[in-house]
Amino acid sequence: MKDYFNYRYGEDIEFSLNEKDSVTIVGNNNDLILHTLIYGNKKCNIFIGDKELNKDNIYEIRKRVSYVLYKHLDIFVGETVKDEIAFGLESLAMNKDDISNLIQSESRLFKLDHLLERDPNSLGSSDKVKMKILCSLIIKPKIIIIDNIISELDYTDKLLVFDILNEYKNNGGIVINFTNDIEESLFLDTIIVIYDKKLICEGKTLSVLNEEKILKRLKIGLPFIVELNKYFMDYGMVDKYNLTNEKLVGAIWK
Repeated sequence: MKDYFNYRYGEDIEFSLNEKDSVTIVGNNNDLILHTLIYGNKKCNIFIGDKELNKDNIYEIRKRVSYVLYKHLDIFVGETVKDEIAFGLESLAMNKDDISNLIQSESRLFKLDHLLERDPNSLGSSDKVKMKILCSLIIKPKIIIIDNIISELDYTDKLLVFDILNEYKNNGGIVINFTNDIEESLFLDTIIVIYDKKLICEGKTLSVLNEEKILKRLKIGLPFIVELNKYFMDYGMVDKYNLTNEKLVGAIWK
């Protein structure tokens, strides 16, 4: 199967993604990579499907990719939450009834349906993040790129959002989450570590997290639940990773 997303920066950073992929990108070059994904760069070769990201195709590319950026968390175009969500759908020339029905169903999924008439500025950080992700997903992009905003969610909302993102991925979407919080990697399938403009390692989440010496050298810690599992595995109390508190407690007391 041909890769849908291909990224190459110079000779040292290159990775590809396909439908139903979800990846956490960590390291000290997130801003650089994100900037090239939004605006392009003469040192970069980026393909989304059959289109290369360049000044001629940039608007076509942006129909396929949605961005959820931390710097835009408090920037709104609508007077109400409902207006904010409707903005992207209106640009697709959907009729009002279809827009209204879609907003109702999707806002219930995100547990925002009781806030639709509120001013977006009045929402707490967690609800703002949910609204921003909803606005990005509701227009059905092929790829969603998230930049250091998941950490603003409270724990319950974080579980909800990752469930929604994984459902989106399972339906053929691609999730790219840039973060400085390694804990978020546990919710997605793969990790890419990029440091000083070099791709250090990539692979399935637990495989990369097992490269403890490399991560420590880069001052990237392990998720707490992984460290706890390693401790119990060293003492023979569990024989495999259990990545939720409930599963770990159950394994210990089995």
